[in-house]
Amino acid sequence: MKKCLSNFDLKLIAVITMTIDHIGVVFGTAFYNFFRAVGRVSFPIFAFLLTEGYVHTKSFSKYFLRLLILAVISEVIYDYFFFDSFIYLGANNIFFTLSLGLLTLFLLDKSKGLIKKYFKDKIDLVIILPITYLLIIIIMGLIGEFLNFSYGMLGIFVISFFYLFKENFPLLVLSITLSTLIFGEGMQYFSIFSLILIYFYNKKLGKDCKMFFYLYYPLHILILGLIKILLG
Repeated sequence: MKKCLSNFDLKLIAVITMTIDHIGVVFGTAFYNFFRAVGRVSFPIFAFLLTEGYVHTKSFSKYFLRLLILAVISEVIYDYFFFDSFIYLGANNIFFTLSLGLLTLFLLDKSKGLIKKYFKDKIDLVIILPITYLLIIIIMGLIGEFLNFSYGMLGIFVISFFYLFKENFPLLVLSITLSTLIFGEGMQYFSIFSLILIYFYNKKLGKDCKMFFYLYYPLHILILGLIKILLG
């Protein structure tokens, strides 16, 4: 079956479904549950594209800093229009999760290099490497939970599995599905449908509109919030 979705196409789908989700949150429409269900598709796609960005980035530090700055800038807008407060510590926007997820991938890579350096026996690698990976993922997931990042533990597991099992799609589907069923609930189960879209990824960049996608997140929340104020 032909793989027909580029990086740009997946970003566009993620942005559209995220916007539908946020319309439901901001306006509380009669289709609230439907809008939220559609919106569940967005995060796994963003998580997958994050791992693609990590693999191809020329500078991890610049990539990480870019995500973190956007998270900080977006937070005031996110808090005000979603929680009616300029500072709300009970939830933090998705770019904090993506930043923490990117750092998790970096730590997974570094740990792999260190373990291969000091443990030459294949049996040791089979045992020690997965345990180390799991500890890193759990610790970073707990940090996400403690800091109230969007998706918390589930977000870090999903990002990590997209990276670790990127060459084994059946194992990827199994790991993402199980982690969603364990750490997610109700509406979040709809996110599993995103794997169908990701399957059709053709590993091509497509149109280069990187800055648009970075700026879209805070701007679309701001615009939705202003429309809500104008409508009274």
